[in-house]
Amino acid sequence: MADVQTYDISDERIDLGSGVTLPKSWHARVSGEQGVPGMITVRVEWDAELGRSAVALAALERDGGGVDITSQVLREVRTHWIMTMSAFDVVTVNDVTDDGEIRPIPVREFLGRERERGERDSSELLHQGVTVYRIATALSFPPLKLVADTLRISQSTATRIMSRARDLGLAPEVRIQEPRRAPAVDPYGTGLLYGPSGPGGPSLGR
Repeated sequence: MADVQTYDISDERIDLGSGVTLPKSWHARVSGEQGVPGMITVRVEWDAELGRSAVALAALERDGGGVDITSQVLREVRTHWIMTMSAFDVVTVNDVTDDGEIRPIPVREFLGRERERGERDSSELLHQGVTVYRIATALSFPPLKLVADTLRISQSTATRIMSRARDLGLAPEVRIQEPRRAPAVDPYGTGLLYGPSGPGGPSLGR
């Protein structure tokens, strides 16, 4: 199993709104990746032009002699997966405690809690949708998919909600077209992997 370690985390944080923040940059080191005979190093940066986190550098150092790093080996390096997995260690959301204090919590805790909530009124759907959308951009996860899965609504409903949020000026950064497929990660800490959406909805696997 691949082991992801996050390090060299920038002290400067980017505020995406809705209490969602992330470091300006960080590094991730991965060992044990299947089919990759070496240590993978990735540097992730927030890219304002793309409107999401992005891989700025990726490198592979072989484990030792007898290994040749070929283009075929490099194709096995899952840079998007590494970026998203490491982002769970550094992206936070501000949460209000029972005492009224604001404290940052890990995004996986926030997403898991929101996914287990009951029904929401239209205002709650709108504002929670914006928060989850911004978390998704920090994770470089398809935003509309994460909004739909977290709020337990259809992707078409998520699209309408985010279009309305953009039109109302709550989230002018919203882009309706999904930029990429979802990496096989578990956003909620359930032990299930959420892969690319298929015709019947999100694909799940262990």
